[in-house]
Amino acid sequence: MPLTGLRAHRELAERLLAELNSRPSHAYLFSGPAGTGKSLVATALAHAMLCERAPGAAFCCTAERCAVRIAPATAARPRSAAAAPRCDCCAACVQVASGTHPDFIRIGRAADRSDVLIEQVRTLIAQLGVKPSRAGARIAIIDDAETLNLPAQNALLKTLEEPPGHAIIFMITSSERALLDTVRSRMRAVRFGALAPADLEAILSARGATDSTNRAAAARLARGSAARAIALMDGDAPPMKELLAAIARARSLDFAGAQQIAQEYFKTRDEAAGHFELIARMLEEVLCLKLLGADDIPESKDEEAKLITQLAGALALDAIVNCLAAAVKARGAVDAMANPRMQAEQFWMTAAEAIRDTAE
Repeated sequence: MPLTGLRAHRELAERLLAELNSRPSHAYLFSGPAGTGKSLVATALAHAMLCERAPGAAFCCTAERCAVRIAPATAARPRSAAAAPRCDCCAACVQVASGTHPDFIRIGRAADRSDVLIEQVRTLIAQLGVKPSRAGARIAIIDDAETLNLPAQNALLKTLEEPPGHAIIFMITSSERALLDTVRSRMRAVRFGALAPADLEAILSARGATDSTNRAAAARLARGSAARAIALMDGDAPPMKELLAAIARARSLDFAGAQQIAQEYFKTRDEAAGHFELIARMLEEVLCLKLLGADDIPESKDEEAKLITQLAGALALDAIVNCLAAAVKARGAVDAMANPRMQAEQFWMTAAEAIRDTAE
């Protein structure tokens, strides 16, 4: 969407566009939590620079006008109608949206891979070395940069040290610590914060979510991530009840039990990161109820809320704090590319010990 239509980070995007039009850096590092719009902003900036009809913040390509980009379904326009709108965008914008523009390159981790391959980076470097064919610059976006392995980062380093004068690179990462210091230091750092619940609700509303109660709940549980909020609304519900139940029985948990939970809910890096965030969020609510006094909280019909209230009454304050700290630490370790299952095993053993040591 045009920069003027962004639900969040609009001012940041407009400042970046002004910089790109005056004295651009050769490389930008967009970092921040997953699902906060980093890649969306980078793509919008590419459209703004490469659009041939109306370059700038109000570039001509929108989901409603471009047949390549699928618009969200609404009550007034069902999914079948939204899937193939009439295209009214310039050729350059359509090519950027479809990934075929000669001066636009995008790479990222393939769905069946755990990292961005060095072959992808080498191809990118070769393409950046060629002068632009239609635009004033060649623009590249590197998604999932935290999965660049060391050979791939080292291969990219020379391009960052001696960049072609016509190239601009946007590197997207949810974990700066996974990148080499030498790579980070050669890019202009741009930090994206978590989205506010109001922004998340507006995004969900724009996608056709009409139930205000569900929108508010998804926005609260998403912890600032639009991708997570959308997944919650689309029915990919997180295992809140299961994880809360695991915390409730953690006092009797042994290593075999910890391994079983890790295998079931923390198999991949993305899954582990999301579930550690979810555990931390739920433990925050447990902590708040503990401090307020769980006995004074009105009874809820929501099963997850009941479990949270029960935990607030059953766990000692120190146990809640220690488990919360362990969840935050494990989330950070996963961001830094630690093994997700090992972090899960360690978290559950730490939680079990903390609860046993502070049993009330």
